[in-house]
Amino acid sequence: MKKTLNVMGFIAAFLLFSTVVMKSNHLPGAGIMMVLSGFAISFYLPFFILYKPGTETEKGRSNAKIVGAIAASLINLGITFKFQHWPGSNVMLVLGITTFALVFLPMLLREKSGKEGSEKRTLMNTSGATGLTLFSLGILFKIMHWPGAAVMLGLSVIFLFLGYFLPYMLDKSIDSEIKTAYLRKAFFAIIIGSVVATFILLDLQRPWLAPQPQAMLEQSK
Repeated sequence: MKKTLNVMGFIAAFLLFSTVVMKSNHLPGAGIMMVLSGFAISFYLPFFILYKPGTETEKGRSNAKIVGAIAASLINLGITFKFQHWPGSNVMLVLGITTFALVFLPMLLREKSGKEGSEKRTLMNTSGATGLTLFSLGILFKIMHWPGAAVMLGLSVIFLFLGYFLPYMLDKSIDSEIKTAYLRKAFFAIIIGSVVATFILLDLQRPWLAPQPQAMLEQSK
């Protein structure tokens, strides 16, 4: 499993990196490379989420992880189809994001609350899950041009940062080393996720391979 996971990760990373290089240099074949990387990542994500190094048994594969893996794969495929303007992209995005926001996050919250019995921690985790849910649905509504996206995205900031991260940072009962390690990973993930979401929203406003000015001029004649 380790070797298979490493090979799949290598292929997905290679294709995605090559896509960025080709796209930034306007090289032919960037669209095809993007499609290949999209499928490769969608195939790799479930294995990445479900497989935990050091455990070959089913113990580490909770129901929440299985649902999360399916949602992540659907979202990535939906984005790939959306970039290419292929039919079915909206269905996959709606299914993937709603599954992540309304099924995976509540399941993850339930598992986490079961491990951390403190009422304060439960309230804090609920606020964090609510913020992520609102952010996910807000991005979906933005992509689909549905009303209410701005409100959800605005509320997600309040719930996630003021309702979750700030109390977590101020909680003195959490070991400082554990807190620093967790926040380091969490903030890095948020920064990367925000950058990716921004580029996706910007790039979805125009075709992946925009027509050249000369071609547009000929079409207008």
